Order: sequence, then structure tokens, then C-alpha cells
Amino acid sequence: MLDYITLSLNITMPFVLLALLGFYMKRIKMISDNFVAIGNKVIFYFAIPSTVFNNIRSADLSNVFDAWFLTFNALWLIVFFLITWALAVFFMREKQYISSFVNSAYRSSLSVVAPPLFMLMFFAEEDADILSKSILAVSVLIILSYMTASVLFAFHNQKSEKINLVGIFKTIAKNPIIIGVLIGLTFNILGLKLPVFAANTVSSLSGLVMPLAMICVGGSLCFRGFDVRFKYVIVSAFVKLIIMPISAVLVAYLFGFTGSDLTIIMILNALPMAVGAYVMQTELGGDSYIGATVLMITMILSAVTLTFYIFLFRLLDVLV
Repeated sequence: MLDYITLSLNITMPFVLLALLGFYMKRIKMISDNFVAIGNKVIFYFAIPSTVFNNIRSADLSNVFDAWFLTFNALWLIVFFLITWALAVFFMREKQYISSFVNSAYRSSLSVVAPPLFMLMFFAEEDADILSKSILAVSVLIILSYMTASVLFAFHNQKSEKINLVGIFKTIAKNPIIIGVLIGLTFNILGLKLPVFAANTVSSLSGLVMPLAMICVGGSLCFRGFDVRFKYVIVSAFVKLIIMPISAVLVAYLFGFTGSDLTIIMILNALPMAVGAYVMQTELGGDSYIGATVLMITMILSAVTLTFYIFLFRLLDVLV
């Protein structure tokens, strides 16, 4: 169990420390609101699309392909997203915060936190196929996460109350992250290769996501008191770290998943909020305060919750 605690802290603490650095830099006026706004744009339009493109381009979409397992994970993400969205629309009085609340509540850190955890869980040589299976699931869910979030923000950013499907489609089609997904799939399916200098450039852009985004998160942090937005922050973090993983495991177990499959499902749903989700939320008209605060809270607490889930499920002999 100590290994899981150490790994969780090693993964999440750099995020927290970089955010605190951003907060300090903002306090001493080394960075400004303009820096945060420009930084978020750089990440949204260049760094995240490069990261998504790289992940999908290099993913082995055929190795240990399990159609039922991938279908369940994809459908679960979509169903959970739709249920969370529907409940938010029904219960939330401040409609302008719905997209920010939902985006923060279901978007998992699939590309940054998930792979190291899977490598720890399935490090043995005989677990190589399980590790490949988990990474394939991550690739599929990354695509779905950005696509569902694009629909969410496109819908809530409409100027008119009348639903404009053409406008929503155009907004989604112009999303740079979706473009990165489509180009990555094209390269993967056709087996295309990038020249070395281009691959190095894309990798360099990808490397900007975590440090620059977390500094921008820190620059956006401020305690506004226990207002309605803070209430939504707490509920969103609770949904992300408690409701989503527990419900996912229960439903998956009812559908017959056990062992390593159930382990993968648990981790995929127990991850903290994604850095890319905060940046996307900020750039597409969402509330940066809700995104930044939920991101910080889930990053800090996930070291505890993830370790607890792994320990509990092993204790119950549910997971292997």
C-alpha cells in the first residue's frame, strides 16, 4: 500500500506545487491575468491538440482489442456525462454554471495520471497484455471526453434559447482538440509517420501542457468565500472522486466485469479532473474559478481516494 501512496503523491504533488508557484507568481505580480489568458490559449490551441494527436497517433488500436470492454467504458462515460448534465440542468438554479460544473465532474486525467498508475498495477511481464488493454481504453476515452465536452460547451454557449444543431456542429468541428483527434486517427489508421523534426516539435508542444496549465491554474486561484460557486466546486469534486468511481465499479460488476478489467474501470473513473478540462473550460466560455478549484481539490484528494479504493477492493478480493 505504501507504494501506491508514494506513487500517487509523486504524480499529483508536482501539479499542486506548480499551481502554488503560479499562485505565488500572481501574488508578487510576476504574472498577470493577461498572462493566464494567453497561456490558456496557447495550451488550448496548440499544446493539448499536439498531446492528443501524439497519443492517438502512436496508440496500438488493435492489440488485445476487447470490443465489449471498450464498448462498456465508452457507453459508461457517455451515460454518466448525460446523467450528470441532466441532473445539473434540473437542480442548478444558476444556469450559467452548468457547463463548468458538469465538465469538472466527469473529465478524468486520462493522459497524465492514468498511465503511471496502470504501469504500477500491471508492471509484471505476464501483465503486458493488461497494460496494453488499459492504454487502449485510455485512448478511446480521451477522444470521447473531448467530444462530449465540445457538445456540452457548444450547447450552453448558444446565444439563442432555440437549439441550433448546425451551429453546435460547426463549433465542435472548429474545436482544435477535436481536429487533433481526427488527424491523429488518420495518421494511426493509415500508418503515416512524421519526420523527426516534426515529431520533436509536436512532442515539445505536448510538454507545455502540464507545467504551463498548472501555473495558469494557480494564477486563477482565489478564495471568494462560501458563495454559490464554491458550493458547486464541492459537489463537482465529490461527484468526480466518489460518485463516479463507485457507481462505475458497481455497474461494471453487475455486467460481469471482475479482476483486472474491474481494476482498470475503477482507475479510469477515480482519476482527478483533467488539466485539459480546465483549459478547455476556460477557453470555451466556462467559469475558470470552478475549473481551477475543482482541479486543485481533486488533484490533492485523489492521492488519498485512489489509494483507498485500491486497498479496499483488494481487501474485499474484488480486484486483482
